[in-house]
Amino acid sequence: MTSETGEIMEKLKEKKAEYEAMASTDSSVNLENIDNRIINEVLGPERYGRVRFQGSGVTPTLYFGSGSQQYVPSGSQAQAEVQRLKD
Repeated sequence: MTSETGEIMEKLKEKKAEYEAMASTDSSVNLENIDNRIINEVLGPERYGRVRFQGSGVTPTLYFGSGSQQYVPSGSQAQAEVQRLKD
């Protein structure tokens, strides 16, 4: 782990401790989705076309694969499947 990564992890831990301390004294503090809020607060908003925590140059297409590789049935195939399920 690089020193920059270690620093970010420390900031994330500190921010989580802050939120938990606030929640223990203030019932209006909502801890739902706390991890996402903390990440956004420490790292800033997500940047279009990047995958967080995967290094520079990793795009959603590289990480998750191309949308064209996913199976999407054509209209007639979908109709045939619906009919088969009805039968």
